[in-house]
Amino acid sequence: MSGSRSVDVVTILWERATLIPLAQRTIVQATTIGSAAPCADKLETGDSYRAAVRCLLGNRFIQVLNLDFGRTGVAVFIRLF
Repeated sequence: MSGSRSVDVVTILWERATLIPLAQRTIVQATTIGSAAPCADKLETGDSYRAAVRCLLGNRFIQVLNLDFGRTGVAVFIRLF
């Protein structure tokens, strides 16, 4: 694979405790293709969604999808090399 670019993809399924729009969101499940380093330890079930996003965005990931269904949602982040 020499010379080809690799990509890391992180998908996060999150939920809110209430329907209040600014309520804290927690991670239900996160999946990774490639690597989520150095943020992998922030992607566990029950972790803060906000802290995970802050880490991902601070480590060259960009958010490419954000679906908010009120109580639940899905976000996708990619990082190109």
